[in-house]
Amino acid sequence: MDGSTMIKDLQNWLSSSDEIDQQIYNDFLATAKFVENKENDYYIVVKSTFGAKMVDPFLPIINKKIKSLIGQNVLLTTLSVEEYKKETKILQAKKNKENTDYKFSFETFVQGDSNTQAFTAAKTVVKAPGMFNPLFIYGDSGLGKTHLLKAIKHELKGKNSDLNCIYVNSDDFGRQVVDVIREGHEKIENFKRKYTEADILLIDDVQFLAKKEKTNEFLFTIFNHYIENGKQLVFSSDKVPDQLNGFDARLITRFNLGLTAPLNALDFLTALSIVEVELEENNLKDKIADDAKEYISKYFANDVRKIKGSIAKINFWIMTNNTGKIVDMSVVTELFKDIPTSNLGILNVKKIKEAVAEKYGISIKLMEGKARVQNIVNARHVAMYLTKDILDHSLAQIGTEFGGKDHSTVISALKKIQAEIAKNKEFKKIIEILKSKILSK
Repeated sequence: MDGSTMIKDLQNWLSSSDEIDQQIYNDFLATAKFVENKENDYYIVVKSTFGAKMVDPFLPIINKKIKSLIGQNVLLTTLSVEEYKKETKILQAKKNKENTDYKFSFETFVQGDSNTQAFTAAKTVVKAPGMFNPLFIYGDSGLGKTHLLKAIKHELKGKNSDLNCIYVNSDDFGRQVVDVIREGHEKIENFKRKYTEADILLIDDVQFLAKKEKTNEFLFTIFNHYIENGKQLVFSSDKVPDQLNGFDARLITRFNLGLTAPLNALDFLTALSIVEVELEENNLKDKIADDAKEYISKYFANDVRKIKGSIAKINFWIMTNNTGKIVDMSVVTELFKDIPTSNLGILNVKKIKEAVAEKYGISIKLMEGKARVQNIVNARHVAMYLTKDILDHSLAQIGTEFGGKDHSTVISALKKIQAEIAKNKEFKKIIEILKSKILSK
């Protein structure tokens, strides 16, 4: 039975069913629109928010009827007309985003020595779902975790379009949990049903769910369902499971059940291959000298996004300087003169923490803790500031990297350091020396 036929049969049933309060039907459901969002996911659109709340208690009954019509449960959501308009805009934005996700395929992933294990493991999940369950891919930001997770989904959907495959990043997953808890029991059950009825679940950057107790309870329940039913789970993180702080031990144990696969810092040849691919895609292959390509490969080896950004900058220079000149080392060094000339590929938060801890005479453990001794607090704030300044990590990342601090704490720390730099020349010099030391390592 197709969606439109099911909706028609359902509306006929609603108008005469003894299970639906007649007043509720007359006031709200008689004029409601049933909209198919996607397969097994429907909206009931009523005129007002009040109407949506009045219909909510009848969702289990309606879902039961739908199951009798099509043989399975669906996800039902009641929305007011205004809420539906907003949701439509959001869905269109998501659709536009999904249309660009075709770029994230195995064919467009540049394989090399640094990422072979993770690449092979991801391909294995597609060939034999459940063999490694869960698959846990870990590595620093910008090395291809998101690309591989989306490639898995892309490939699986290509093999079987009916497969219910959910990719979600941790921020969206956490936000959804907060929303359904706020909205009550029916929304919670719909949320659980949505995730447990999928065939494959991929959660990106799972480390950002640390210290979120309620979210982790939902994740634990969903995790168990997938394992018990032989359905594939895939996670990505910036750390191996045993190094994740802020998770219950039972979740860490489950992360370790299957296969952990690393994405290591790019080796030179892999970075150079990525540069070549980006140049080819931008029709720049014959416009850049070999030594300039090698320079970019070494310079931005820690982050594929930075490689792409550097190519975009070069492309813009060519567009605005229509001289026909080959982009050589003189052009490249001029373009990137404001970026420290060290090999950024070797940098990470650990090295920043080590340098700051040495300067302030404390341990990294103290810096990551909750101690309020002024010297320790100062060191922590300086390290947070340098992490933002040098690595440009997000507020959420920095909070996680420094013992699970929330974003307001991180913002406060950054503002304090910026203010101190502005008014204290001696302190500014200390920051500059620290930064120089970190970048020269």
